[in-house]
Amino acid sequence: MQPDWSVVPVRWWHMAGITRLIRRTRRRRSSVAGPVDVREALLWAPRWSPSFGIVQSVWGAPVPGVPRTRSLVVEQSGRVIGLGQAQPRGEPRHWEIVYLALGAEAGDGDTPGAPTSGYPDRRALQLLGRLCDAAIERHAERIFASVRDDNDAAAVFGQLNFAPVTREHTYIVPASLVSPASEAQDQSGAVPRTSPPTDLAGLRRQERADAFGVHQLYRATTPPVVQLAEARRPQAWDLPRRALGGWSILDTRLSPGLVGRRWVIVSDGQTVAWMQLGLTRRGPHHLSLMINPMGDTPGMNGMAETMLGLALDHVRRSRVAPVIARVREHQWLECRALESVGFRLSETHVLMMKQLALTAPALRRQLVSVMERVVS
Repeated sequence: MQPDWSVVPVRWWHMAGITRLIRRTRRRRSSVAGPVDVREALLWAPRWSPSFGIVQSVWGAPVPGVPRTRSLVVEQSGRVIGLGQAQPRGEPRHWEIVYLALGAEAGDGDTPGAPTSGYPDRRALQLLGRLCDAAIERHAERIFASVRDDNDAAAVFGQLNFAPVTREHTYIVPASLVSPASEAQDQSGAVPRTSPPTDLAGLRRQERADAFGVHQLYRATTPPVVQLAEARRPQAWDLPRRALGGWSILDTRLSPGLVGRRWVIVSDGQTVAWMQLGLTRRGPHHLSLMINPMGDTPGMNGMAETMLGLALDHVRRSRVAPVIARVREHQWLECRALESVGFRLSETHVLMMKQLALTAPALRRQLVSVMERVVS
């Protein structure tokens, strides 16, 4: 029996239904912000705006400076009951699922996010499968997804042969603990004052020449299976280039904005620590940290805590807001440092990956055959 719903590319007449779906299947709130909302999306990537992705998908020409997004909807009797989005990742031929949400089917009431027959259901499987097909059409070889470890998304992705790569822990510190007024309230769990950042030898802002050193730090601190799955290059750690000026209006209207600041610690010619702070105009700030445990020598005691203190000082001087940090399960030193300065574990995600295709050296074979004919 054929289902009475279908998966189609998003069009402008879907906008009203998509807006209702996004509002009802909202992002799951952490325990720090309040009670859990059961009407959650199956997947909602951090710092991702589904509305902005819809604009990129509907427009015929891509937005300058922004990767092209593919958006698909599940349509039933002219009503939008599901939305999925995927976009290119940092590495060439790598894509990632950034949004996946399902509403109630027609005739099942207005309780969005409530499964009718249990997950994984056919709607989610077909929507995710079509997103993978769309990535293949864009010459993607791998597709990634970061799903919560306590909802139904893992079962959906597992049905389509997504394999777990590593676990990612999300830590958060509320704005009340970041504000300058709380610095003296150490006994109440506030962020303690750390030593001045200038006391740490080798700490400086990242430069373009540091990309290879940061990549070597990544290789030294990341398990081989994760390196094999991500296949990162040294260019992945380079400083971002400025976006084209033509998209500043859309950035102001639809994107929270992100001002990235990066620091490195270089000791004896080797990069032993790296930190990135993303300051946003609205919403929480975002923090990334990577430290070589072998670099935390007696001469650099408290290196991780000092770097976190530097990041929190920049937050206080820009805009006081919650700070979210995501680290992986093998980064035990970073987890310990985050907890010591007031961060609390909020949620855990599982990074999953699916191999879509392999590059066949077709051009190389054609070149060899041509050379053989010339020689003969």
